[in-house]
Amino acid sequence: MTSTRTVARNTLFLSIGLLTGRILTVFVYQKMAGILGPAGVGIANLAIDVSAILLIVANYGLGTLITREVARDRNLTLPVMWAALKIRLALAAACFGVLYVYAGLSGFGELQRGALYVMGLGIFLEATAMACDAVLQAHDRVISQMWGQIASAIAYFALAWWWLDAGYGVMGIMWANVASRAVRLLIMTPLMFTGTGPWLRNPPGRAESRATSSRGLLVLAWPIFLASTFGILHFKIDTPLVRHFMGSDDAVGIYTQGHRALDYLAYLPGLFATALFPTLIRAAKDEGGLERVSERALRYLHLLVMPLTLLFALAAEPVTMWLVKGREGFGDSVVVFRIVVWGMPFLAATNVLNRMLYTAGRERSFTAIAVITLVFNLATNLVVIPRWGYFGAAWVVVASQAVSTLLHWYFVRRAGLALPVARSLVNATAALALAWLAAAGIGQLAGPAWGATWWALPVRAGWGPTLFVIAVCAVLYLPALWVTRTLTKADLPVLMSLVRRG
Repeated sequence: MTSTRTVARNTLFLSIGLLTGRILTVFVYQKMAGILGPAGVGIANLAIDVSAILLIVANYGLGTLITREVARDRNLTLPVMWAALKIRLALAAACFGVLYVYAGLSGFGELQRGALYVMGLGIFLEATAMACDAVLQAHDRVISQMWGQIASAIAYFALAWWWLDAGYGVMGIMWANVASRAVRLLIMTPLMFTGTGPWLRNPPGRAESRATSSRGLLVLAWPIFLASTFGILHFKIDTPLVRHFMGSDDAVGIYTQGHRALDYLAYLPGLFATALFPTLIRAAKDEGGLERVSERALRYLHLLVMPLTLLFALAAEPVTMWLVKGREGFGDSVVVFRIVVWGMPFLAATNVLNRMLYTAGRERSFTAIAVITLVFNLATNLVVIPRWGYFGAAWVVVASQAVSTLLHWYFVRRAGLALPVARSLVNATAALALAWLAAAGIGQLAGPAWGATWWALPVRAGWGPTLFVIAVCAVLYLPALWVTRTLTKADLPVLMSLVRRG
């Protein structure tokens, strides 16, 4: 139960930090959409997504590896950190060169090229900051990471708002993004040095650890690097593909604005899995501990993610139009969001299964998973985008997430780990289906004029009817979880421990 509380506490700290950034970024996007329109949003989001791909390359898959090695022996903090930084900064320089070539060969205008170049500078800062993140997580100092994220979020919000009002447009957003990364690094670095360690140059055991040299880390992280690179490609390659095939900044803006809401939501399972990882490492030392903690994590995460997915699918129109403040030209973003949000349950399950494979030392399986998923994603996008545009790309997002989840589950089984998927995933889904069908039926009976259906919330009838249907579904969901045995008496002590102090 202590491990469960640790996961909950670390998840809370990470959530506060990153959600502060996500929430403030929402208001920046609102302002940006109102001022720049679909074309300006498309230019900004293309630069952000391309730099996100290159950032993963520069990180070389070292984040979880740093956390694992330092968590095993904290005396190795300095050698592991320094070895990782040398790799990341060298790769960041190479990635900037690739970005320069891409911008030149793609025939972009001056504004598009400038946005890409500025975001390329941010790769150096963020690659360094993410190394600090990994060290802080290994020492259970996630609260320090949280303060850096909050400071960065405030800086981005203030600078972006100011520079948009000053008329700097897309470039104001780009420079605010890079400046906020510098702020995060400046806040987090002293907190890391004072709250972690010991920072020993030649600690005991350094010679025996391959992770204390750049060459050793290059070898250890190679499978993870391949997997993470192929993984980010299958997650972000759709943006440049939409730009290439549809040939329009407006199309990119419409697609990415619909996809951006999923990006915000996708942080939640990612945060949970990140906070879970150190606990999995400790649980793996006990017989059956890894499977036990993982099963609970998968089940609890799914029973939270599924209602969120359904809620946002049903409320896609008001959510999307609120994000763009009703700006004309973003109507198709509603449909994109309504489609891609169904990738959330697959993404959540994949995060937990991914950490199981890490803990079991099966990193090499990530390469096969990522390659197969990327090939599927590319092949499908090359067929559907020319024919169905960004709607086709949205369906490929969901299909690719499903393929990735199935492959992760296959390799978990191959590793000899037992995980009762039916109880973790199927039962929770059935519970939500029962609760929603009953709530939708009650909504139609209680207010025939509300316009509630099996497929939509009565949002046009106002907040009262909408919140009524949501509340009924929430109330019915809890007993449905019990009836479907998603939750049993054995879960009560664990759930109670989450709300107790300590």
